[in-house]
Amino acid sequence: MSKIAKLLNPNTKQYWENIYKKNIDQEQIRSDGDHLLKFMPLFEKADAVLDFGGGLGGNLKFISGLTQNTRFILVDHSEVSLDFVKNELLGEKDERGNSFEYHTSLENIPDESIPMLISIQVLEHITEYRQFMDQLWAKTAPGGVMMISVPVKGIRDRHPQHVNKFTVKSMFKLMSAYGEIVHIAPRTYSRRSGILATAYFYVDKP
Repeated sequence: MSKIAKLLNPNTKQYWENIYKKNIDQEQIRSDGDHLLKFMPLFEKADAVLDFGGGLGGNLKFISGLTQNTRFILVDHSEVSLDFVKNELLGEKDERGNSFEYHTSLENIPDESIPMLISIQVLEHITEYRQFMDQLWAKTAPGGVMMISVPVKGIRDRHPQHVNKFTVKSMFKLMSAYGEIVHIAPRTYSRRSGILATAYFYVDKP
């Protein structure tokens, strides 16, 4: 793949390194913020939370500000993002007793060891998303939760970074492969049409 192609391909590390550098320079640390409040009982119950594709750590910063004595794991293939979160945003520990770890892949995470896994607005960017979902499920501890959030616009999704076009129906079918009961919660609605634009899906592991 040429250098130019890598800069334009959302499946590449280089593509996201450049985006994160710009976001850091512009002090744009994105977070689902208040959208996550509805799930706080799940986060508070878990002694460890893993954020796959967590970028610049906005979601873990929000969640960790409301929890205590929790182990947080940020997994992202971008060393730019991990260095920023570790050295500028979260560090290794906070005053609430929370601890933070950083990994470029899921390989060093033991199977069935994490009670709460989240991946928010990530899978729409990854061609081999099923492979990563299988890995996330393997890391989910018995009694734990795997939560995924993606756009659900289907063919209405014209975002150039989105290589996958999910719908509520397709995500429900996909998540049903992991758990018999699939929980669905709205995230955002289209400003123009009022139709559901992004949603959370999560399943419990027996």
